[in-house]
Amino acid sequence: MYNRFKRDLEEEKEENPLLFEHFVAEIMSSVRGGTTHVTKSSGDFGIDIEELTEEGLYLGQVKCYNDMNLVGFGPIAIIHSQMVKQDAIGGYVITTSDFTSNARNYAEGLDIDLINGTQLVELWLEHLETKSERVMALNPVPQM
Repeated sequence: MYNRFKRDLEEEKEENPLLFEHFVAEIMSSVRGGTTHVTKSSGDFGIDIEELTEEGLYLGQVKCYNDMNLVGFGPIAIIHSQMVKQDAIGGYVITTSDFTSNARNYAEGLDIDLINGTQLVELWLEHLETKSERVMALNPVPQM
């Protein structure tokens, strides 16, 4: 998944990082049932996705990293700070790679989900299944 959304600086063909944010936002709204909004690219105070569910507001940040770059505690601290500031009930940090042990320890008890690359693929597959079920409901296959 990283290779699909990475910034290819060597060839100077940068992918728009907002594509990955929109991709993740669509998955989250499909799987969790809320509505998502991708924030503007600057001045968002570290928040990439705002998700409104029946339970309340969730804030998210996404990181498109290769397997060699693990996400540290910084993005979790930003999400937590913004959760307090915006009175959000939860948050998540999603990456195509994984998290450091310090990041996992820091997130404990903060109502922040850490979703690594493998879990993101699982959510994507769940999203595709949900999407397929919706299409089938609109256009059922006739029984023979």
